[in-house]
Amino acid sequence: MPYQQFDSLLAPIIATFFWSLCIGVASYLLVFKTKLFDNLIEHPLVPPFLCLPAIMFAFLMGFMSADAWQNYTQARTALNNEASAISRLAFVPMKSPEKQNSYNANLQAYLEAVLDEEWEKSFNKSSSPKAKEALNQLSITIWKGSIACANGSGKQGECIDGFTSASLIKAHDDLRNAREQRLSLGYLGSVYAKWIMAILLAFIAAVSVAAVQKGNQKTGVISLILFCSSIWILFSIVTMYSNPYKWAERLEPIPLSLILDDLKTIQK
Repeated sequence: MPYQQFDSLLAPIIATFFWSLCIGVASYLLVFKTKLFDNLIEHPLVPPFLCLPAIMFAFLMGFMSADAWQNYTQARTALNNEASAISRLAFVPMKSPEKQNSYNANLQAYLEAVLDEEWEKSFNKSSSPKAKEALNQLSITIWKGSIACANGSGKQGECIDGFTSASLIKAHDDLRNAREQRLSLGYLGSVYAKWIMAILLAFIAAVSVAAVQKGNQKTGVISLILFCSSIWILFSIVTMYSNPYKWAERLEPIPLSLILDDLKTIQK
């Protein structure tokens, strides 16, 4: 939807306010300013009728809320898994100071690229070439050390024993998986159809609320205000959690920032 193009923290709340306002105004004009519903003055709808569209709207919003919360939960898990994998990689001692400095520099480059480019600039919608390159260099370092130990060749400082190598490879694989999951959750561009259906269903429900009160315009207006305010609250909650990396309820990469600070301290 249009609000997804804006980076403002309050973009979903502002956008959903105008959606709800437009739904309310359109329902009012359709019911009270056209002749389509004039028959309801003499033959009014029974109030329980308005429950049907409202219940269907509630079911749809419940489904969308569950979907948004699931994405948010998965994104939080991916962040924790990524931080855990980096922690395991970051504090494994190498046999030579040169190797240790090179290894830590690659980890630091990865974290800086992730924080500056993937989190801040693209909101995890796209991959950073710098982060990918740093991740590949970490993989090369680990495998070179494993091969050097297995063959008994190379400098002693390059050798990584079997136990350490297995731990590093496992942590490296976990890091790749967590990063891929984070990036996949950052691009959520396939929800347009659901939002269009939600807005249409909310409009039908608002029309039914106004139609039940066709004989009393003031009561109808009050009912529309209350109902559209409820729509606004529902839409705001779902949209704020629809992308876990943007807007007011976004996740913050605090665990990654703390690890980066620790690495910078070690480098000093």
